[in-house]
Amino acid sequence: MSSDQNVFEDIEQDNNPSFYGDQSFLNNPYGNNGTGAIHNSNVQTKNESKPNDEDLLNKSIVLSNKIAKLMEDKSITIEIIGTERLMNTSVMTYVIELGNKQDESKIVVKRRYSEFKSLRETLQKLFPTVIIPPIPEKHTIFTYLVNSINNSKELDIIETRKRHFKFFLSDIILNSDPKIRNCPLFHKFLDPNYELCWSNAMNEPPVNLIPRNLLLANPINPTDQNGLYTLLPGVNGFDFSSSKDTLSSLAKLNKDLNKLGEHVEASKSNSNNTDKSPDNFFSEIPSKLINQDTIFHQNVRILNDITRVNSKTLKDLRSIITSLIELGGNLNNFSLQVHELNSTSNTLSTLIEKFGSTIDTNFLAFESYLANYMVPNWQEPLHQITQYYLGALQIIKFYKYKIIQFKLLHKLKFNKCQELSALSSNLQSHIKLSSLKDIDSNSASLQEAIKKIETRQELLKKRGLSSKKSWYGLFGGGAKQSFTLPVKHQDERHESTTDQQVHDTSDDVDLNNQYQNKINHMEKELEKLDQLIELTNNDMHIITNEISASFDHIIGRIEIKWLHLMLDLVASSKKFASESLDNWKDLRGFINHLD
Repeated sequence: MSSDQNVFEDIEQDNNPSFYGDQSFLNNPYGNNGTGAIHNSNVQTKNESKPNDEDLLNKSIVLSNKIAKLMEDKSITIEIIGTERLMNTSVMTYVIELGNKQDESKIVVKRRYSEFKSLRETLQKLFPTVIIPPIPEKHTIFTYLVNSINNSKELDIIETRKRHFKFFLSDIILNSDPKIRNCPLFHKFLDPNYELCWSNAMNEPPVNLIPRNLLLANPINPTDQNGLYTLLPGVNGFDFSSSKDTLSSLAKLNKDLNKLGEHVEASKSNSNNTDKSPDNFFSEIPSKLINQDTIFHQNVRILNDITRVNSKTLKDLRSIITSLIELGGNLNNFSLQVHELNSTSNTLSTLIEKFGSTIDTNFLAFESYLANYMVPNWQEPLHQITQYYLGALQIIKFYKYKIIQFKLLHKLKFNKCQELSALSSNLQSHIKLSSLKDIDSNSASLQEAIKKIETRQELLKKRGLSSKKSWYGLFGGGAKQSFTLPVKHQDERHESTTDQQVHDTSDDVDLNNQYQNKINHMEKELEKLDQLIELTNNDMHIITNEISASFDHIIGRIEIKWLHLMLDLVASSKKFASESLDNWKDLRGFINHLD
């Protein structure tokens, strides 16, 4: 079943050539004659000499430096200039042209849909606090089957993808965070030397430095090799690639953080400054960020409603176009029939023909309005804005999990402190019990005190406190450092007095050592926990600022984009209506002239 699913995923993305069999296209994927410098840069023959290898390396370095320099060029241009199919396959590639306005030489590279998809998903992992521009969604298996039957639909999808991919690349280069356009992976995506070996780029730094679980990584720089991050506790249910969010709202999590902050402050005051909690404790989510979370959800719902209305409008426009086509054709046929019935006077047939011609002109105006504006300049931007908001909510979900992880660290510390306190109390009770046993007395009150202490120790033992597995192993403890306190059996009470005293003395020393070892291990765990809490506390402050800055940036851009969309909608609709009105005025003038 899993193999079938992989095949379907490949079909949905870009009609993966592996499904069609022959993979020999990798040597000459575009059916060229082998003269293209770009496609032959990685092809070597046995007769190549070492200077040629060095020359190839130098050219690759020059090309990489040129791409890096273009990223900082304000006159940079990037276009999707066409599409090509890989030889003997149904795989579609999109031809990217990169350059600037002054330089005539361009960098050309071809990329598949799946490579665009993997680039975006990896950029999301490399920069989990930054909104990455959207790309078109992959095909469903149903869409793929329909498009294979209807060629016009497939062409429409290809044109849509070309526009989306151009927007994606342009947005990264011109409008997104500079660290994205300067990312080595993005440069490799535009590098023709990686055109046929994109899998190599996905297995090189920085990609291969990203951990499987982003919660166990530096949230600002996931490729950071700080080993402390691997010691962080995981959170159940975390899936970075999933858009599903079942967590509480930021407002609810903020209340929990406030309570945690109060608890930490109380612990500091009660521990006589021995508590090592950070001074700038993260206990408050900015209200602006909480409001943005609410607004993003509202905007997504509103945009979904607009999209539904817009889909109905487009359907109505297509229905009008179909009706106009039929009406125009019928009027033209009718004018011919009228002309045949009355060949002496062409006035009526000419009038009907002119009416049909006006209908045809209006049909062309409707079709142009739909194809050139309503779809590319209204429907698609609406979808892109929705994807931006969904991307922001994806970042908020990651932020929520980091907050839960931060709370979990404090819960672990609290539990460990409670355990250490109980164990220390038990050790003191054991020392007190040993000293009481050393007293040679038949006092009933003394025997009662000894019995109470022994009973309490037995209860602690049954709770599993003394035999609980140590958390020390999570912090790099090589060997297992846990231990089990010895259990006294009833038959030991029948031993001789002399042997019992010697045995008790030996047990007391051994038990004291075991208690002390356990306490030492817990103190090491608490020390490491304090380091993790300090690390995570600083990260929470940083990612809060990073996310706020990212949201402010994208909100400003969406506001500007929305303003332009509305102005263009008014201007285009006015132009369309004006042209249609002029057509009908021409018809009216023609009729008046006949009269």
